[in-house]
Amino acid sequence: MSSPPAPAKVADPWQPGDPQLGAQVLWYAGNETDATVRAKALRVVDYMVGKDMNSLAISFPFGTRAPQANEVAATAATPSVRHLAILMDVAAAAGLRITLRPLLDERTLMAEDPLAWRGSLAPTDRDAWFRSYESFLAPYLSLAARHHARTFVIGAELTSLEDDSRWRGIVSAAGKLFPGEISYDANWDDYVSRRISLPVNHLGVDAYFPLKTLGDDASVSAIVAGWQKWLDRKSTGKLPRILLSEVGIPAEDGAYHHPGVWRDAGKPLNLAVQKTWFAAACQVARDRDMAGLYWWNIDFHADPAAADPRTDVHSSFLGRPAESAITSCFRAWAASASGDR
Repeated sequence: MSSPPAPAKVADPWQPGDPQLGAQVLWYAGNETDATVRAKALRVVDYMVGKDMNSLAISFPFGTRAPQANEVAATAATPSVRHLAILMDVAAAAGLRITLRPLLDERTLMAEDPLAWRGSLAPTDRDAWFRSYESFLAPYLSLAARHHARTFVIGAELTSLEDDSRWRGIVSAAGKLFPGEISYDANWDDYVSRRISLPVNHLGVDAYFPLKTLGDDASVSAIVAGWQKWLDRKSTGKLPRILLSEVGIPAEDGAYHHPGVWRDAGKPLNLAVQKTWFAAACQVARDRDMAGLYWWNIDFHADPAAADPRTDVHSSFLGRPAESAITSCFRAWAASASGDR
């Protein structure tokens, strides 16, 4: 039997101290076989290596019944541990740095309350919720330890629960299963408005700073200035312990006013808006000496070679001019980091 094809190799693999230059791969499970998962994993990894990325973050969903529920669990949309391991092994063979990131699926919440989101959870019994969450995380922490992950994101955008002292127990239990870096990803508004005191190694920011005064023809420098103004609300100067865990925007008119809203209906396509935003975000991250940047997102099931920039969902950057901003950003940033070693 012939061996499965090998992935392309990262030319300059990540080393401690280097910026993490990557994308979030969003994976909602279907009915894939192991062979199909391996083929899709190879496809997405080859694409990322070809765009000068050195890091991959895997965002995968889990669920809860309602905002007030006290339990969380894997769902039919959650990839199996075995299938996640396949993607992680392919990424490791390519030399990509790996982050594993559970992400609470909001669809069930919104079915009960259209305004509900993962940041508005209100469990009636927090002890029960945190016990359930710790139990849910355990197999994925063990997976991360066995399959080459450098970072495990202990939570993302769980704004209403961030001040809870029970996180200390969650992080402590995680450390017994996973020896790598434990991080947490905060929503952009939460990051700038208050202190986030989870006992983690690093903090990520899902960075969707709205710039409501800018038109679609805004320059890179104008967007950079808007981002810097937002970040200065929290801290001025360098931010080497902060990671941009999500940077994305739909390629459509008016998106600078609401970069985290994925409309795709009724808004005209605007490819320049997305490219300009990506270029500006990269400049800000480099100016602030941040720990890295992950673009949002690559659908695990998407075929980059078949991307149609005119008809694909507006949130996708595959096949669009924003790709050139990605490669320009990462090539320059990696070259600078290499020169500083």
